[in-house]
Amino acid sequence: MKQILTDYLEICNKFRLEGLSKVERKSRHSMLQEWAKKEYGKEIVSIAEIQDFWHNHDTICWNQLFIQKVVCPAVATDLANGGHEGLIFLFQCFRGHESSYIYTDSPLAIFCQYCGYNYEPLQLANLFLEHDSENMDALNYKYHALKEYLTFSIHEIPYGILNGASVSDIPAMLKDLDEFEMISKRLGKIDSNLIADCRKYYNAYMDYLQNLKEYKNFEVYLNSNGISYQPYTKRYDYY
Repeated sequence: MKQILTDYLEICNKFRLEGLSKVERKSRHSMLQEWAKKEYGKEIVSIAEIQDFWHNHDTICWNQLFIQKVVCPAVATDLANGGHEGLIFLFQCFRGHESSYIYTDSPLAIFCQYCGYNYEPLQLANLFLEHDSENMDALNYKYHALKEYLTFSIHEIPYGILNGASVSDIPAMLKDLDEFEMISKRLGKIDSNLIADCRKYYNAYMDYLQNLKEYKNFEVYLNSNGISYQPYTKRYDYY
């Protein structure tokens, strides 16, 4: 095991996993910050070594300092060399952390931040799925990312779509919806309410924007055209 991993493990082993006092948490954080600042030479821990360490010590690896110091350089190097092992690992990290798909502290999100947002999480999912369209970890991530986006896009009904999407935005949004429907079916998910609502409101909003002079607002358009809706506070629970 490389020294950088040995030192990290040694620090974590000094503290129990849960129930730390404020003083203990502060002490651990201080020690980890010092570890993160320490120079370990130019040798980068391999993806295989990280996978092995993560597998054996998963309870201490979901940590921003560890991910930034160890995981991100390895994934960046692999990606720059045209490899895919780093991306495989990033999407595998969501196993057992399924509630963290859209969290900013996930290894995937932290890696994008590390790269100065030259990559976005969904962009990396698409990039990897071009290489391996059957990878379930990446498909599951993309499913949850698109579902979050679609749900957000109609959260202002009956006042509008996605903070006032323009007419030119709607075709791409419908394309995303078609892709989500395909992935949803592929994964055996039931998202018929969300898909139907998005398709209904996207098309309605595009028509509304093309006929703005005829309606005071989108709510009036919906009522005038007999299009049913539920306010955000009473909408379907898509989750």
